[in-house]
Amino acid sequence: MALVLNLAVGDVVDIADNWIAVLSVDSRRTATLIAKGGEKISISSKYETEIAPEVWVQLGPWKGKTQLKLLFEAPTSVSIVRRQGKKT
Repeated sequence: MALVLNLAVGDVVDIADNWIAVLSVDSRRTATLIAKGGEKISISSKYETEIAPEVWVQLGPWKGKTQLKLLFEAPTSVSIVRRQGKKT
C-alpha cells in the first residue's frame, strides 16, 4: 500500500537518514524535488522514480500550481515523515 502525502513547494520529507524537498511543480504531470546532497530529481505522474534505496515516489493527481500529492512505495521498515516547518 502506498503512502500519500499532500505537499506544497518548500515542504520537506525525511526518508530514513535522507530528506527531499519540493522544489517546483513544473506541470500537471511533472515536478522537481531536491535531495539532501543537492541533487535535483524530476518526478512524473506516469512512472515511479527511486529516490532512496527501495523507496519509490510518483506524482499523484493534480492539486494545483504550488501543491502536489506524492505517492511513496517503500518497505514498512523505512521511516517516511513530513518535517514540520520548511527546509533551511
